[in-house]
Amino acid sequence: MLLAALQAQQPGPTIPESPIARVVITPTTREVTAGDTVRFTAEARDASGRKIDNAIIRFVARGGQGEGEVDSAGTLIASSVGKMPINVVALVPGTRPKVQPLDIRMVPGPASHVEVRTPVGKVVVGQQLRMSALAFTKVNDRSRDAIRWSSSAPNVARVDADGILTAASPGKATLTAQAGSARGTRAVEVLPGTLTGLAITPAKPKARQGDVIRFKVSAKDAAGNAVTGLTPTWFVSPGNGQLDEDGAFVGYEPGDYLITANVGSRQVSTVVHLESRDVRRSVTVVGRLPRTEFPTSEVWIHPNGNVAYLGTIMGGDRVYAVDITDPANPTIVDSIIVNARSINDMMTTPDGNTLVITREGAADRKNGIVIADTHDPLHPKLLSEFTDGVTSGVHSAFVHQQA
Repeated sequence: MLLAALQAQQPGPTIPESPIARVVITPTTREVTAGDTVRFTAEARDASGRKIDNAIIRFVARGGQGEGEVDSAGTLIASSVGKMPINVVALVPGTRPKVQPLDIRMVPGPASHVEVRTPVGKVVVGQQLRMSALAFTKVNDRSRDAIRWSSSAPNVARVDADGILTAASPGKATLTAQAGSARGTRAVEVLPGTLTGLAITPAKPKARQGDVIRFKVSAKDAAGNAVTGLTPTWFVSPGNGQLDEDGAFVGYEPGDYLITANVGSRQVSTVVHLESRDVRRSVTVVGRLPRTEFPTSEVWIHPNGNVAYLGTIMGGDRVYAVDITDPANPTIVDSIIVNARSINDMMTTPDGNTLVITREGAADRKNGIVIADTHDPLHPKLLSEFTDGVTSGVHSAFVHQQA
């Protein structure tokens, strides 16, 4: 009805101005919890504030990245955290339309569970390390609730408001990270500061930039017995690399890096010698496959080398199966369509028989991954999907096949 009224006004230069001075939208909230549904209503008012009864009002989404959807009557389904721009269009037949912007922020709900991320096990008296925890809502969005830390035995292991753990005396304690009414725990054991034989393995390794080296610390107690399960505090210098709390190191630039592990009042160091990766390959364009319906995203080459899978984004809902037997003439043979607004990545198993497709912006908020049968590589067939707890979508796929 609104579209017909707008079309009836063409051409528009002589259309009178709208008597609508403003559009009043209720409720007045501009924040909606992700996963909730809200019904908005609107009234057209004239310059005197009187309601205009014959105004036609419609709600129209004007962009966004799949954070939600709104129907013409104003029912908004908040899919994921973000911002959804909407236009509320009010029209009195025979006059120009009045457009009122409505920007809705989708925000995370309260925390329903807390995950303590630091893999702490055993620490030594005098040692300090930073604890980390994340709070999630019931639909697995990151909660905005602040994390509060506490210890069941502060005389053994105390933890401050910033999550800094200090090992005070031998014993055991349970650390609690709380966000709202949700909480997560981690058990920690504090050992006496009498360790001997502290060493880092591997010692003085050589590698290339981008390689991952996983360091471990070994030690012995006063009786000479091996101590396992230690959680060192790690340091790296210089800073053009990354050393995770579990001892995994990667260097971004060639050179020497000093790796240090602190255990109580003692520390031990080793040096990593990184060489340049020096991997280069020239690229030559031999063929093209223009697409106009949707922007395209990632490409994955089937292990047979003759088929490429091409994803779509920004409203795209499909993966194309492309015959690249003749690289100068790539040809779309088939496609697989899924409920998504963005398919960012695809990857097959090493044998090429199964394809995993990542999914973002599903209309029903069931994103996750889609699994397809690719025994016939040019004609993928939907097998199943996994959506449990993946409401915000999956961006990248990394297929790992165990022996």
